Amino acid sequence: MKYLGQASITRLALASTCLVLSTPAVSAEDGPQATVSSFKLDGAVRFWLESLSWNDQRKGAFEFDTARLGFKYDDGRLLAAGRERYYHYTSRQTGADKGADMLFNEYLWAGYRFADKSELHLGQDRMSFGLLPYASHNFFFSMAYYAGYEDTYATGVGYTRKDGGLSTSLAFYPSDGRHLLSWASDTTVLDGLDSVRYSNHLMRSYGREEKDTAVARLAYALPLAGGKAEIGASLLRGRLAAANPALASGVRDAGALHFSGEFGRLGLQLETIRYRNKFAGNGSAAGAWSGACDNDCVIIGAFGFTNRLAARGNIDIANLSYKIPGSLGPFTDFVLYNDWSRLRKSAAGYADSYQNVTGLQLVSGKWVVLLDLARGTNQPYLSPVFGDALAAGGGARSSGRRFDITFGYYF
Repeated sequence: MKYLGQASITRLALASTCLVLSTPAVSAEDGPQATVSSFKLDGAVRFWLESLSWNDQRKGAFEFDTARLGFKYDDGRLLAAGRERYYHYTSRQTGADKGADMLFNEYLWAGYRFADKSELHLGQDRMSFGLLPYASHNFFFSMAYYAGYEDTYATGVGYTRKDGGLSTSLAFYPSDGRHLLSWASDTTVLDGLDSVRYSNHLMRSYGREEKDTAVARLAYALPLAGGKAEIGASLLRGRLAAANPALASGVRDAGALHFSGEFGRLGLQLETIRYRNKFAGNGSAAGAWSGACDNDCVIIGAFGFTNRLAARGNIDIANLSYKIPGSLGPFTDFVLYNDWSRLRKSAAGYADSYQNVTGLQLVSGKWVVLLDLARGTNQPYLSPVFGDALAAGGGARSSGRRFDITFGYYF
């Protein structure tokens, strides 16, 4: 079979999506309304009020977060979905003398549902790895997100099925998706167009990219009186392709054990991840924002920014949540949560990274409000350490606090 690169898969996914959307979804029993109900648009607009303990310019700042627009198609047989995101950064957020605007794709795929309810997806889709759909409740995700193992998307083909309580997911991604359908108003205040993407991946602009990644996930639903639980395991293996002649190609692998449960109103999420990026020589070449990494680190990036990341490490996650009944004025669906995660780095002399977020979710109609009180150590967005926080870290000012109120309107 001829090798399918990112461009080929992207073209095929776009063509398949167009074919799916143009295919009538009308049966003799459903009547003409089936076509309308099979296709749905969705979107959101979000703002936040923030206060960072280490940054006087961002204490009490009100910022625009994102506007996103997506679609879903499901006629019972043919499937498709896509979502595009827009962001505006002020100069307070870029740390430069001006801000920037970004547009990029989160996902875009077409699929088919078989008679046994299993599904085949082709295009840019979420990796079925670890806790799904998220390993967190808060706005800042978990440490797994910043290492590329939570809410991560790549371009390829994936298959999912359920057999009783057993869920199986198998996928192969020739490409990490890079900056699909992305645009930036000014890449000089960002770390280049390669970093303008939704999920964290190794940066080709720093000489290394993720290729030919295989992912497998098995999970089993446990019957519980008055609740539900799922226990599972995930595996990942792929190539670390050298995009710079000064670097040697390598491989990466990761494994995870994960558990999620709901016991009445109480929720529990547990996960441990072991990841390894293996290569000879340096982990990256020098780039616009960072010098070359040695054998102990790589460069990872998303949302216009890049960070050094420990090439090998372990991630631990423990989250508790509690659904509070009742209402308060216009607000309902209260969820109180505490999300804790840690990145344990294998390199000698590297300081571990931590984050803990205590928060509350409130819902009023189509509005969702998150109140997050976060504390981070060697965390690039929750502490003063940026650039090297996920790698060597350390220093006298390695910890910080951040309070955010996020206002989101979802439609």
